[in-house]
Amino acid sequence: MTPTALASRIDTPTDVSQVDRPDIAQVIKWRDSSYAADLYIAAVSWLDLFTYLDGHPVSEDELREHFSLRDRPTRTMIRLFESWGLIAREGGKLHATIEAVRYLSSRSDENVASYIATMKYKSSVRELYDVLRNDGSDTWHVARGDTTSWDDLMQTDEFADLNTRGMEERGRIFAPHLATLLDCSGDTSMLDIGGGSGVYSAHLLMRYPRLSATIFERPPVDELARSCLIARGLYPDRVRIVAGDMFVDPLPRDASLHLYSHVLHNWGPEKVRLLMRKSHGSLQPGGRIAVYSCHPDDRGGRPAPAAEAEYSVLLTTGYEGCCYSFEDMRGMLEQAGFGQVEYHRSLCNRSLIVAKKLS
Repeated sequence: MTPTALASRIDTPTDVSQVDRPDIAQVIKWRDSSYAADLYIAAVSWLDLFTYLDGHPVSEDELREHFSLRDRPTRTMIRLFESWGLIAREGGKLHATIEAVRYLSSRSDENVASYIATMKYKSSVRELYDVLRNDGSDTWHVARGDTTSWDDLMQTDEFADLNTRGMEERGRIFAPHLATLLDCSGDTSMLDIGGGSGVYSAHLLMRYPRLSATIFERPPVDELARSCLIARGLYPDRVRIVAGDMFVDPLPRDASLHLYSHVLHNWGPEKVRLLMRKSHGSLQPGGRIAVYSCHPDDRGGRPAPAAEAEYSVLLTTGYEGCCYSFEDMRGMLEQAGFGQVEYHRSLCNRSLIVAKKLS
């Protein structure tokens, strides 16, 4: 090829009409799915999971015991591989699918497990292996001394500011749609628990003029919420800020609706159950609880969609929680005394669950 011809090829701009343009769902998915491949590599290389499952169906308990794994990350891993078609459930047992055995079991002549395992010493892959064994979420590598948990870092100014502004940006995508899904026409007072910048309350207030809101947040996020709501012209006339720790302090008792938006998925099941009990105890009779997050729809035993299972890996790695499925949430809500549990699909693999206080 002549230099002139080469230069011509280099200078020719890409024909963007031939490229699939990303929408907002894809832009968010690239972030939310960032740890899923590392979990896959850890399972293939450090566990040799699919050789173990090759011709050897096991229960979840048997799998955890064999590899000395913890419950929460193991459940996340199984849901991911079910969504990818690598694991199937039959008769209460986990089976490797034909494709998983063919390509990922060392007993198969067509396997590429060693090729996958060439990435096993990458730091993020080893981190996922450690999470599987230890169930730790202290994975935030921020210069704050020995503090490496998201919960502790959120009580420092710089980290809390970055995360709250990030969640504000996320809320600009989701909050308008939440306001169309959550009917607040019969409510006059809402408690937004762990409400961050207050973006979800703000959009509900703009849609429902009779509604007022209270944002319940820890310092320093409470002050960040105040500045965001002042900028929107909603504070102090229609919204107030109450500083407190939702796990420790009593919840305000004057609301007919409690909102948890992108909150409960950060926490383990015991803390989620605690918050549901506290909401049930402080809500007015007939009051409602609304939970907006990523809830895989597993009604009828269906596997989680892949994008939702992938997002759960990120939450399991960096936080204490995961993407709780609809059936997970319904069980915990009913245990806390709620009923009439509803499920509403939203944008970008998110969904809204609403339940009513029965007594």
